Amino acid sequence: MTNKRSIVAVDDSMIILRMLEKLLSKEYVFHAFSKGMRALKYLKDEGRPDLIILDIEMPEIDGFKMLEMIRQKDELKEVPVLFLTSNRDKDHVVKAIEGGANDYTLKPIDEEVFMDKVRKLLKEDKISWGDV
Repeated sequence: MTNKRSIVAVDDSMIILRMLEKLLSKEYVFHAFSKGMRALKYLKDEGRPDLIILDIEMPEIDGFKMLEMIRQKDELKEVPVLFLTSNRDKDHVVKAIEGGANDYTLKPIDEEVFMDKVRKLLKEDKISWGDV
């Protein structure tokens, strides 16, 4: 049994999923899905991850609809959701936050900014009391 936190990422780009796996799998248990419906089935069957990362524009089911479905499920209501998208439309940002997303970041991924957002959403600080 691992004590690592778990992250589920949904993006139709295998390149992005591989990049996320490279960034996240050393510190977290990482589950990647290229199809939204498969990710929703996993969430239904396997339970609650510590963070969900969603792309907005996907062919099968978009990130907004996925977010809506996630927020309707009692055991997932409090799971932080980070949108990761190439869409720079401010209306999308507003729609994402109003829909219940906790944060929003753009592609291409700035690794440092992205990891900072992930840690903040997981409420992890790099500095501990031992560092003070």
